[in-house]
Amino acid sequence: MAHFTLDDLTRFTQQEKKMVEEVLQGLGREAGPSEAVLDRILDYSRAYSVRRSEEIGFIRMVLN
Repeated sequence: MAHFTLDDLTRFTQQEKKMVEEVLQGLGREAGPSEAVLDRILDYSRAYSVRRSEEIGFIRMVLN
């Protein structure tokens, strides 16, 4: 079994982050979700409804 130190993990994560940034720059994009993804998430959050009911507890539904 291999043994890793905290320094090894730190070095690995820094290298990984640098590699991801290089790939994204090559694609001409920034890290993070696109505007379309954010819009879809916001649309879903507006349509999602949770209501309390005395008989059955909570009613969860997507209003569409």
